[in-house]
Amino acid sequence: MKFLKFDEIDSTNNYMKENIPSFENYDIVSAKIQTSGRGRRGNVWLSPEGMALFSFLLKPEKTLSIIEATKLPLLAGISTLVALKKIKDGAYSFKWTNDVFLNSKKLCGILIERVKDDFVVGIGINVANKIPEDIKNIAISMESDYDIDKLILKVVEEFSLYYKRFSEGKWQEIIEEINSYNFLKNKKIRVHIGDKVFQGIARNIVEDGRIEIEMDGEIKLFSVGEIKIEKDYY
Repeated sequence: MKFLKFDEIDSTNNYMKENIPSFENYDIVSAKIQTSGRGRRGNVWLSPEGMALFSFLLKPEKTLSIIEATKLPLLAGISTLVALKKIKDGAYSFKWTNDVFLNSKKLCGILIERVKDDFVVGIGINVANKIPEDIKNIAISMESDYDIDKLILKVVEEFSLYYKRFSEGKWQEIIEEINSYNFLKNKKIRVHIGDKVFQGIARNIVEDGRIEIEMDGEIKLFSVGEIKIEKDYY
């Protein structure tokens, strides 16, 4: 396994994408600081020193369909959650589609990008960084001196184990485990799709990766990548 470490870089995802022929399955790129970190849909990803900022490469043995690929953020989420829980137990949860929470606040974000048949999995975890005052109500740091390199390796190890189970057809077991940590479940949420706003009660994440929203007594399914959860109301 290759593990490249940078003091500062624009984005670990960008570096890996630009140099993808030189990387093998589960090779890692990490950085102390990212100057152009991104979240989903192009959102700015704050990347101060003290975070675990890294990307690793997934080279599937067979080409993944679009539906299979949409399950990867869920796999990355549960893998990261379980790795963190093994390092230090706590009230972790998974916020669909790609965030890990601790004590009901965002601890980790995930961005997965496809490059032909390969996938670059980018993860940022608040480990030893201080959270700015203006977002302390929604974000949290472990504020710990954990060995960041060891934490990164543990996350990638857990992902490899979950991906093996996924490849062996055990997705139903995995989705049940994900739902046991489902942060949104039974919360009132608003979903924005373009100019439209939907309000309802979040329920389970279903087999194909969509989430159930109960609206006016009916269950509606929303797809990964098509919606943005603007805010939780509870």
